[in-house]
This record gives sequence, C-alpha cells and structure tokens, in this order.
Amino acid sequence: MQVHLIEQREEDVPESNDWLGERERDHFRTLTFLKRRADWRLGRWAAKCAIASLQSIPLHLDLLATIEICPLASGAPQVLLHNLPADVSISLSHRSGIAICALTANSVRLGCDLELIEPHSAAFVADYFSGEEQELMEKVASADRWRAVALLWSAKESALKVLQEGLRRDTRSVVVKAGNLSFAESWSSLEVHSIEGDVFHGWWRQVDGMVQTVVADHSFAAPVGLSARASGGTKSSAA
Repeated sequence: MQVHLIEQREEDVPESNDWLGERERDHFRTLTFLKRRADWRLGRWAAKCAIASLQSIPLHLDLLATIEICPLASGAPQVLLHNLPADVSISLSHRSGIAICALTANSVRLGCDLELIEPHSAAFVADYFSGEEQELMEKVASADRWRAVALLWSAKESALKVLQEGLRRDTRSVVVKAGNLSFAESWSSLEVHSIEGDVFHGWWRQVDGMVQTVVADHSFAAPVGLSARASGGTKSSAA
C-alpha cells in the first residue's frame, strides 16, 4: 500500500468556484464565516489536486468540478468521480493557511493531521494526554517539548480520523508511541494504540514549524509527496 501526500496553500486556490461540483457549491453557500469558507475551499482544493495527480486528470477547472469531496454520515470525506464513489481513501487537514491531503488507491481507513508547533499549558497536556503520554513528556528535553506535544496531538487527531470519530471521542483513548521525538525533516515511524486493542501505523515529520502525521489501519511505507499547480483557469472573486 502506498500513501501519497500533497500540500497546498491559500494562494494556490483559484478565486473562482468553477472547480467546485454542484453539491460542493450548495454546501459552500451555507458557510457564513469567511475563515470557515477559506479553510473549506483550501481543503477541497488540496484534495482535488491530489486526486487529479493520482488519477492523471489534467488540472483544468472544469475537470476538477467532476471530482467532489462529500462527507459520509461519520463526517469522513468520500471522493466522487462523475457522481460515482471512487476507489480511493483520503484525509484532510488544514492550519494557518496550509492544507494537506493524504490519499491512497486502497480502501483503507486513513487519517492525516497538521499541527503548529507552539506552547501549550500544563492543563492541556493533563486533560488530553494519557498517563503514559504524560510520563513520556516528562522525559523529553525542554528544547523538544512543544514539538513532542504537537506530534502526540497530531497523531491522536489522525488516529481519531481513522476511527471516524474525531474529537467526539476522548483523546486519551488513543495512545501514541513514537520512538523519535527529536527534529525529523524526513519521515519517522509511529504507532497509535486504542483502548480497544487496535494498533494503527503511521509516520510523522516536521516541516516549517509544523508537524505532519499520517496514520492508517494498515502498515505502509513513508508517504510519497505529490505536487500540483492549477492550470486552465483565471482568478476571479469567489461566489
């Protein structure tokens, strides 16, 4: 199983909505807050660029409109190609004007997350991390502390997406085990264990002050990067 990862930024997203499908446009009109609109469009754009690259679909706006990302009842994203479910699994995450999309051509449960490395209170660690994770944090050098917090939190978020429960579930019910908590520009492996006994496999790395994680319910090699840029469209205001 090969997992791919793409990163896109707000400036990569076309200003028009010509690349959105009909259902996506209908949903977009229900979003009232500007930040929510921007984040939603950024995530969809990253996903469509990734799917187009994987499926060898030219990056023309009218063709991207035939790809739709619609939520399942659980909230997990489902890919539709020409109104039919595509045999791909994807996960999305966005933060601070950046979005990542992980995808694979296999029907597996997949989760990805992007977190900013920043200070957190002791209460945050106590409230959201398991006892085992808190003990691990006590052993981390002070220079690595906030990276470790971001890593553990991001891996939890990715695992909760694999479980298709998100933050509705107690974050302490999944425990992250990572052998390397130091700076890792290249991918390093990790595992996430659920209280039910499930073991999820994943990878993490640090990029530009952020931590990226990808987790799945099957073992897989380190993610392979994708790149994409828009073509065939002009910029105009979103509607």
